[in-house]
Amino acid sequence: MLLFAKLGFVVAILWWMTATDKLHLSELAVFVTNPLFLLVAVSFWLVFPVLLGSLRWWVLLCGAGVHAGFLRTVKLQLIGFFFNAAIPGAVGGDLVKAVYVVRDEQGRKTAAMLSILLDRIVGLVGLFTIAFVSTMMHVGELLANPLTRPLVFSLGIASCLVLLFLGFVFFPHRDGRDPVDRLFSRDLPLFPIVHKAYMALRAYREVPVVLLNAWLLSVVLQVAAMTFLWYTTLVVTGQRAALADFTLIFPFGAIATAIPIAPGGLGVGHFAFEKLFTLVGLTGGANAFNVFVLGQLVLNLVGIIPWLSLRAKLPSPTQVQV
Repeated sequence: MLLFAKLGFVVAILWWMTATDKLHLSELAVFVTNPLFLLVAVSFWLVFPVLLGSLRWWVLLCGAGVHAGFLRTVKLQLIGFFFNAAIPGAVGGDLVKAVYVVRDEQGRKTAAMLSILLDRIVGLVGLFTIAFVSTMMHVGELLANPLTRPLVFSLGIASCLVLLFLGFVFFPHRDGRDPVDRLFSRDLPLFPIVHKAYMALRAYREVPVVLLNAWLLSVVLQVAAMTFLWYTTLVVTGQRAALADFTLIFPFGAIATAIPIAPGGLGVGHFAFEKLFTLVGLTGGANAFNVFVLGQLVLNLVGIIPWLSLRAKLPSPTQVQV
């Protein structure tokens, strides 16, 4: 029932945007009429989400003591992409990856699963990094504009929350002085699971270079995605959009697409980018996002090949014990 409600919500948004002339499905013809754009789209997907995205996760796996091969990591990354395209939201693939990596690493199940969570967190930090740098470069102009002022304040609050979370988790507490460690060490229901997850996350404090490398890869990945969306906007809408504007609107649009309603943030992402584009004086946000996300989702379906090649039956989520 919930799935049908989500799909109905997405269809309603897309229908409304099409009916109000904000979304033109005909723009998808750019993949056929513009071979250069198609080449750029495939190259972006292969180099950044597939290879560099796999490298970031592999770095975090190694930092957690999970010695998975890089090619195996790429294969699981592609499988995750396939399920991201097939399951509502942007986290369905993460669950499938978790099942596979837990099955591979029976001795370090918690660490393996936490590497996937941390991969998401580091990705968010990369998003806020580029947004923060851009905001600092144009803070006076952005605060003077009543349309962009709320974005600046929202960005500041979100960045502070992320930094507080990371600072608390990785603060070098003395032995026995960590309040969270002491709290969840008690023998209460669910406390042992939370305690294991927390300590696995804190284990990265001993390998700061791993987190630094993962963060740098995240910045590169987010800048690449932002640049590709900018290029897509130029090709699809024909506007002279400034790349600097995308450093502010892209992080908020990317976060909106993570809401687990439809694959790739369909519907929600269209609406978010349509509104965000207007904040910086642009139009056609829904059309640019439509070409951007559907092209990537189609490529993500390639992940069915490594999934089928494994020829292994996935255990149900209830069979995976942390």
